[in-house]
Amino acid sequence: MRKRTAGKQRSTVFDDVYRTMVQKMPELMIPLINEVFHTDYPEDIEKAQLRNEHLEIQRKLITDSILNISGKTYHIECQSTPDGQMALRMFEYGAAIALEETHQHPADIVPERIRFPFAAVLYLRNTEHMPDELTVIIELPDGREMPYRVPLIKVQAFSLDEIFQKRLFLFLPFYILRYEKDCAVIEQDGARLGKLLDEYKRMSEALNEVLSAENHEDRYGDLTRLIVRITDYILRDYRQAKKGVHTTMGGRVLELYSERLLRRGKAEGKAEGKAEGKAEGKAEATLSTLRSLVKKGLISISVAAKELGVSEEAFKKMAML
Repeated sequence: MRKRTAGKQRSTVFDDVYRTMVQKMPELMIPLINEVFHTDYPEDIEKAQLRNEHLEIQRKLITDSILNISGKTYHIECQSTPDGQMALRMFEYGAAIALEETHQHPADIVPERIRFPFAAVLYLRNTEHMPDELTVIIELPDGREMPYRVPLIKVQAFSLDEIFQKRLFLFLPFYILRYEKDCAVIEQDGARLGKLLDEYKRMSEALNEVLSAENHEDRYGDLTRLIVRITDYILRDYRQAKKGVHTTMGGRVLELYSERLLRRGKAEGKAEGKAEGKAEGKAEATLSTLRSLVKKGLISISVAAKELGVSEEAFKKMAML
């Protein structure tokens, strides 16, 4: 992924967020693969993440994400800005991946063909003349021409409703990019700022509803933090807009997330204590939940100590922090 620059320093925020989702929440890649390649994989299908470093004779190629699903290899690159060399790069990546898989055959078996991965490029920003696919024409010595095509996925082409309908939650952290050019106007226009905040409120409530119903509170919290990370970066020079979106997504929503986990811990502790005929089960489950929330940065030590009815020092000792 090509990075967006901030001053003289290059930011890796888009790379970091995308790769965090790929590595820690690979199930988010499945709806994207289904959308691009017209497959119908369930999100919990078994998948293997393949290594993203591929050695060539003179250099090392590093790809963004490669998954193997049902014996098929899927390679998706993420780009924040247009790259005139992207078609050639995708061919290089595809050839390196195909050759690497071919070399995995036993030495005494010479495969008669090599298989390129299913490949696509995820573009976080749209441009006016961006095509729907990249194409490289391969000219063979006998005069034949073979097109190598890679589809483009334009994140900003998907509305919020489409994102939720197709479960493309991978797009949510980058949703703010569609407002990037209008940030200065939004900062000064109360009506437009209100519209932006309403949209993020709708996003948070829909995400909360969907993932809570599926008992995926951890994924909900992780995604929310990534959404906040990107919006904080894009809106870093716009105090009102940043504060509003941060409060909507990073404050109220994470508070709901932590409260839900705390309630669950109390309920489990109560059931455990009842089953054992004593209160220790309840106290231990509540302490465990509070410890987890503190470590994830969702609540402070002071809030956890108050909830447990002890001093901060006592909580630190009990939670072994």
